[in-house]
Amino acid sequence: MQKAYSLSPCCRLMETEKKFMKIKITAVLLLLCILAGFASATGDTAAAQVSVTSVTVSPTALMHGDTGTVTVEITNNGDEVVAISRAKLYSDDLTVQNDLTYDSVGNLGAGNSLTFTFTVRADAPDGFYYMTFYLDYRDAGSLRYSVPVTVESTEASVSVLDAPDSFAGGNKETITVTVGNPRDNTLKGVIATIGGPGISTTMNSAFIGDITPGSSQVVSFEVTTLQESDITVTVAYRNGINDHTSAIAIPVEFGEDKLGAELVLNSIEYSGGTGSWTLSADVTNAGLSDAKSIVVTVASPAEPVDPNGVYVIGALEPDDFSSFDITFTTPGTTVPVLVTYKDEDGNVFSEVFDVSLGGTTTAGGDAESSRLPVMSGAGGPAGGPAGGRNGLFGGFGTGLSQVPIVQIALVLLVGIGAVIGWRKGWFRRITEKVNEIRSGKRR
Repeated sequence: MQKAYSLSPCCRLMETEKKFMKIKITAVLLLLCILAGFASATGDTAAAQVSVTSVTVSPTALMHGDTGTVTVEITNNGDEVVAISRAKLYSDDLTVQNDLTYDSVGNLGAGNSLTFTFTVRADAPDGFYYMTFYLDYRDAGSLRYSVPVTVESTEASVSVLDAPDSFAGGNKETITVTVGNPRDNTLKGVIATIGGPGISTTMNSAFIGDITPGSSQVVSFEVTTLQESDITVTVAYRNGINDHTSAIAIPVEFGEDKLGAELVLNSIEYSGGTGSWTLSADVTNAGLSDAKSIVVTVASPAEPVDPNGVYVIGALEPDDFSSFDITFTTPGTTVPVLVTYKDEDGNVFSEVFDVSLGGTTTAGGDAESSRLPVMSGAGGPAGGPAGGRNGLFGGFGTGLSQVPIVQIALVLLVGIGAVIGWRKGWFRRITEKVNEIRSGKRR
């Protein structure tokens, strides 16, 4: 027969305490699970109130190789503090240069905002790219937001608005260029410069400033060319913080100035031959610009002599003319007539007309000319008065600056005196007196 054993009161107490301990542990674990779930739900609810409120890409369009910034602003629109672990900007195509800057962020208070600025380099070809902004919460999940970035490498345009077809060595010319912005963002700090071999200018650069999208600015330079080369106009500008340049080359080719003055000799007459010659002619400006400080003389081997070895005409407008007389000696039967003049910029030109002297009596002559630019100015010699040849009406047809005022005034005075004498009967009295004298002689 088996003997029954019973627990002592002490053992029964220990068993009871073990049961209660298990119950307590189970209750605590259940409570912790409930609290964790509640905390998670609370964190998710708070994080859901955080949103991206602003995204800025500067410059708005990057050129290949440019460095720009992407700025993201977030705002906590809820009533609870949200703990943020980190913020990142990701891209498979563009390079984020400060990707570790926001590895530890902190708390974002209710109603507050945070701004994150990332530096981005456009290493990719032209196109549209989407970067991902990532916000990692400490007590919840995360926030993702797509940021579009444009890479577009169109440069500023530089075009010639006005330039000479051909240049004259040593002459001052005006070159006008247009600088345009074909991009979708503003170009900053635009500066245009001009230069090249054998090129001199009083202003080699011009500050244009900002050029808005789709607009342009015009800038002009005055240049003097001393040799055939290329004039280069360079435009420097900034796209954001990035420096860029665009340039255009203008070839310099020397040739005749199609818009300048062009002097022609006509109505040539000459006399003499025994010691010295006198040549009279008209000089006409057949060009499209004024000819100033015109001086006429003879070139070697001829020699100018008094009284009109050098004749100063002055200025002639287009289609205007003036007469002149010069005296000279020459060993041959051809005399080179030298005509020098200046343009509006003070550049000096000379033209040589070869006039054939056919005999020793007054006759007409023929002239052939060659036009040469003079690189440096020469002093103007004294000469005869500006205007036409000698004579009462020798100056007619030479322009307003050379109208023979004195001769016209004398003619007017004589005419006025004749009218007054006729009105007062002076002519009748004189006629009667003459008739009386004639009658007395007949008696």
